[in-house]
Amino acid sequence: MSADYRSWEEREATAKKTRAEAERIAAEAEVARAAGAQAAETGAAKTATDLLAEQVKQAGLKKKLDAVTELAKDEKAELKARRREASADNGTAFKLIVNVAVVLGLLAALPAQLSYFLTLHKEGEKNPGTAWLLGPIPFFLELLAWVGVLGTRWAHRKGLPRWPFWILTAGLASVAGYINLAHGTAEYGIVAGVALAATSVIGPVLAEVRDFLEGRAAADTRSVEQRAAAKAAAKKKAREQRALEKVHAAEDERRKKLFKHEFAEYERIIVAHPTGAITREAAWQQAWDNIHLLPLATTADTLAGREEARAAINAVLSNADRTPESEAVDRLLAEIFRPDGGDSGPSQKPTEGGPKGGAGGGSQARRPADPKGPGALGRKGKQASGRTSGKTPLKPLQSDHLDAVRKLADALGDIDRLSARKVREVIGGGSNEYAVRLRDAVRAETQGDTQ
Repeated sequence: MSADYRSWEEREATAKKTRAEAERIAAEAEVARAAGAQAAETGAAKTATDLLAEQVKQAGLKKKLDAVTELAKDEKAELKARRREASADNGTAFKLIVNVAVVLGLLAALPAQLSYFLTLHKEGEKNPGTAWLLGPIPFFLELLAWVGVLGTRWAHRKGLPRWPFWILTAGLASVAGYINLAHGTAEYGIVAGVALAATSVIGPVLAEVRDFLEGRAAADTRSVEQRAAAKAAAKKKAREQRALEKVHAAEDERRKKLFKHEFAEYERIIVAHPTGAITREAAWQQAWDNIHLLPLATTADTLAGREEARAAINAVLSNADRTPESEAVDRLLAEIFRPDGGDSGPSQKPTEGGPKGGAGGGSQARRPADPKGPGALGRKGKQASGRTSGKTPLKPLQSDHLDAVRKLADALGDIDRLSARKVREVIGGGSNEYAVRLRDAVRAETQGDTQ
């Protein structure tokens, strides 16, 4: 047997070992392949994430760049707008047009005047040549008008009056304009003459206007918005002033119609004071006080009417054995403790001598039928004003009080004119019930003597 001979078992074991090794290698290769695939996927994902992050970053940078670009455009547009506003505020375009008009005027006026003066000659002269001696005259005439313009500018800087230079400018420009008008009309017609005259006059006039406007603009440093707001405020104030003047005129007309003497005194006070030293209201109040010595809208007649009304009210209350004070107290108590038969107090019925249905304002209409029953304050243990409690003894009538009331009745001459108020006044005060008993006692004595 050969030495290399192996048994079947050995060969099988070797084959199994080989197969196991191959499976292990295949498994490791699979694991390595899976790890590689995963690594590749992870790398791809990371690459995609990095790419996305880069895109986001670039988008943010682009957005910032766009914002910066837009901001630069806005700043540039704002700068242009500010320049346009400053140019418009300074009148740059107007000044430029004025300068162009002046130059064009000189270019038109000087050749026309040169052609006129250089072709002048003596009357009757044959074969006249060019009048070179008259050549400086056009320059002299045109410069004369600008003497006035420059003088106006110098006077403005020094704070001197400018109107003399305005007259000088107008006069000197008119000389050159008249020469151009006469020469142009004679050679080219009236239209050309007027146009040539305008070239000599309009230039200096525009220069004067420009200097005048520059001076006004230098004195007024407000912006366009501020000037517009001030103008609107001035218009509103003027409208309000006109409306107020209309109201004052209508008020004066009514016062003059209703209060002639007071209005005359009012006008005298206004004229006597310096302008603005006294207001309309103060002058009218002073005039009223001078005439009436009373508050505004009050005269002696109205005051007398009020006193008559007060006396009439007192007379009515006195005849009803009442006083204004007790009447006010009873009204207040009746309002607080309502005698309406409900929960707030017992019901009260008018006496038989009172008006039907409980109407009327006399004290008898408010008295309870039972003098011992509770009054408006019966539930609280109190008595209404002018009423006596059944448990309290009546105060005896004093003899001196009776004598005083008898003398008062004799002085009045009529017992019916004797009232409780007058009784209280003659005895120096006291309760209304005591005064009523005094009055009734004297009435009873007088009526008994009469019988």
